[in-house]
Amino acid sequence: MKINKMRSIKRKKINIKSLYQAEKGRDIVILGNGPSLREMDFSKLSNPVFIGLNGSALIAEEAGIKEHYYVLSDLRFVKDKTKLGILKDNLCEESKVIARKELINYLSDEITNEQFSVRSLGRDGFSEDMSKGFYFGCTTVMLALQLAYYLGGRRVYLCGVDLKYDPSKPRFYKEDKVHSVDNFSCVQIHNIRNSYKLLKEKGVGLFNCSANSLLKPYIPYYEM
Repeated sequence: MKINKMRSIKRKKINIKSLYQAEKGRDIVILGNGPSLREMDFSKLSNPVFIGLNGSALIAEEAGIKEHYYVLSDLRFVKDKTKLGILKDNLCEESKVIARKELINYLSDEITNEQFSVRSLGRDGFSEDMSKGFYFGCTTVMLALQLAYYLGGRRVYLCGVDLKYDPSKPRFYKEDKVHSVDNFSCVQIHNIRNSYKLLKEKGVGLFNCSANSLLKPYIPYYEM
């Protein structure tokens, strides 16, 4: 697995329409950043597609997986030099980066992955066409979900999407500066639950794989 290491090659920006149905019929795993991410056994799935977000690049090599796609929609993450350093030092260079339009220019020139810019359409909703934009839903997981559908995924597994934000350890990795927790859990659950219902109508399965996630009552649980 090749990792970004302070390279200076010009970044590649590509139209997201090229990703439509690129992974049709495959299982897709979304790597949330909750503590339970370290408990996942990805070997239970056969050759899934991985979508990472925020700090998930830290666990990819440790878990022996490759993030095929990586999404960003949180301005706080890209403005934090330490956290942006996670991408510089750990993101696989083959990973395709899909970022909210306002964030794309924060990515350092050393991050030379293929990059796709998408605009926000608003807070609540689900976009079936990423070329028109996405709904941010107060969680980067929503960008990953809409991408998974756009890619043509058959089943989508949410790993490490705990939504509990324990002040002592809100994420699976240690933070030098812990970001303040937004009280948007209800909005996040609302949007993910609605995503589950829409995807079900489209014949796409959505599963929560975190045993203690706040999502457990709202979407089917799959033990990973």
